[in-house]
Amino acid sequence: MVGKEIELRSICYGFFLLLSFRPHVTKAQTPIFVGSNCLNTTQEPLSSVYQTNLDGMLRWASSDAATSKGYNYKSIGNNSPVYGLYDCRGDVVGYFCQFCVSTAAKEAPQRCPNRVSAMVWYEFCILSYSNESFYGTVLTTPSWHALGEKNVSKMEHIQKGYDFVSSLIRKATKETNQLFYMDAFNLSSTERRYGSVQCTRVLTNEGCRQCLETILAQVAKCCEQKLGWAIWTESCAIKYDDHMFYQTSSVTEPNQKLGDSFILQ
Repeated sequence: MVGKEIELRSICYGFFLLLSFRPHVTKAQTPIFVGSNCLNTTQEPLSSVYQTNLDGMLRWASSDAATSKGYNYKSIGNNSPVYGLYDCRGDVVGYFCQFCVSTAAKEAPQRCPNRVSAMVWYEFCILSYSNESFYGTVLTTPSWHALGEKNVSKMEHIQKGYDFVSSLIRKATKETNQLFYMDAFNLSSTERRYGSVQCTRVLTNEGCRQCLETILAQVAKCCEQKLGWAIWTESCAIKYDDHMFYQTSSVTEPNQKLGDSFILQ
């Protein structure tokens, strides 16, 4: 994924940061696939025990997501255990979280066939599993970023953007302990900016802060000249844009509204 440029329509911003919402959508549609990573594992036939445990993990994730707070981590099996995580974007719970996770559970083994580890991203969720525990592990490499088409018009707006995102990180990790936060601010009397930060919720507050600050430091090299951008790793993600892309009330149905064109790099 790194080094390639693919023009997308607001679907490429990592595992929780995608798309605007429309107020009323009445028909469920398949979650938009963002990407996958087979985590540098070799492709070889899985043992029958591991396959059984993996199947159990995927069934568990599909059902548990319907009633959880939008995320959970579990291990299945004593011999050849499978460790699994699903995590929906912070403003997505209930039906749509479950719908996204179920899709991920069906497709993950197809996108990483005969692999003991996999991570798949969709517009509102991620699903990850491995033969090794990754609870609390901060992963800051590799990283990916996506860019909007419009450029920043005033250089002083760049620093305001950094300050705003830094405040989101502080709120996510110190003030609320939620490991995600979404908010907006008035850049000027006529312009408003929106941002979100989120970590996989198997991290500690400190691990989340470390991850987010690490990728924020990369923005100067990849993204700051663009009005809208997103950057993410397997453990955390940041998005900054000039239109509202997150939900401000409970999510009941998926949205398919497209925003500005971005370039995935």
